[in-house]
Amino acid sequence: MSLLMSTNGNAQSANDGYSTPMSAKSSASIAHKGDPADHRAYFRWDFKGTSFPCHMGKKQFEIRLKDLSRGGACGLVDEPFAVEDYFFIELDPHTVVEAQVVWTRRVMLGVKFNRVLTARFVTRLHEKAAEEAAQRRQEETTALLPKPR
Repeated sequence: MSLLMSTNGNAQSANDGYSTPMSAKSSASIAHKGDPADHRAYFRWDFKGTSFPCHMGKKQFEIRLKDLSRGGACGLVDEPFAVEDYFFIELDPHTVVEAQVVWTRRVMLGVKFNRVLTARFVTRLHEKAAEEAAQRRQEETTALLPKPR
């Protein structure tokens, strides 16, 4: 069982892929090692265009993720959004996370999640996306091979 922290600081019990926010000091110790100017709190996993269903009110759409971390994501959508817009991303059948747009470049946007995802959940999500991408590549390759006579 994990602990949920709401935006108002109240803790709730949950087993849905969320965790309590880390302190700035502890999260910095696991920050992505790369560009020294990049002060992100969490490692970003490459998702190479994996699509996830989203909704904003009754409007439904998909986001094709470039990358995802425990605290947010970057991806492509079909229509432009404004900074501070909110929408929901369905990461798996049991996990829907609220995302707030923090930057945009035409139809590419960066979002922060209203709750921090657990490292285990993000790792499993990435592994599943990588397996599905490999399966799609295999199916595409098989479709291109000449059929036996």
